Amino acid sequence: MLTGNGLSEYARVHLGTPYFYGAKIPEGALTERKMSTMHAMYPKVVTTSYMAKARRKGQVGKVNVDCSGLIAGYRQLNIGSYQLYQTAYTRMPIAKINDFAPGVVLWKSGHVGVYIGKVNGVPMCIEAKGINYGTVMTKVSATKWVCGLTFKDMDYTYDVKVPGTWRGTNPYTEPTTTVTSPAQAAKKKITIYISDGEEVKWVQWELMQAGLLTEKDIDGICRSKTVAAIIKYQKSCKITADGLAGKTTRKYLKAA
Repeated sequence: MLTGNGLSEYARVHLGTPYFYGAKIPEGALTERKMSTMHAMYPKVVTTSYMAKARRKGQVGKVNVDCSGLIAGYRQLNIGSYQLYQTAYTRMPIAKINDFAPGVVLWKSGHVGVYIGKVNGVPMCIEAKGINYGTVMTKVSATKWVCGLTFKDMDYTYDVKVPGTWRGTNPYTEPTTTVTSPAQAAKKKITIYISDGEEVKWVQWELMQAGLLTEKDIDGICRSKTVAAIIKYQKSCKITADGLAGKTTRKYLKAA
């Protein structure tokens, strides 16, 4: 049985692990090939200077990790920060941090950390913070976390049970072809796609569950805001970020 205490200890063991975007602990040591792959997929994030910095810091040949990878290594479930929000069993307000159990995943848009409890009375977390920091222990108050996430496959030890919100069931019809905007379809040179209707609402609902859209954004029309949310979601999942909710992207959305 996976536990919050187990995740907390796993995070402690990996304090000091270098950070590299897209790196996961079970993959083993960071290689030039892995860096080149991430550079090809995300050239604006994994730039040539970013890779050069990793080399200077001696990260090649060592195990590296990114923020969601710290959680993925323990759960053996390789999903990104938005998918973590999307698949959470409960989402608890960060204002209730004093009642969180160790191992609750702290979340804000695009980033996650692991709550490890209080140290000398101060709520602390462990996070893979970035290439300049690596995996470090920080005060919870130092980051603008939005909520704490719990998961059905994990058991937590609470002093106080904290109420939260739950993921619901998508009420809309799942698309069978690509969902995107006409502008993005023209940019990517595709002719078969859906840009309005019930199936667009399905994608928008899933993106809302991932914390990328709000309920009022579920209007059944795929505009630039929905495309931008699709791209953010794809980047979190480390898949091709093209703004097209095609077969692969829908597979990740459905995995929730």
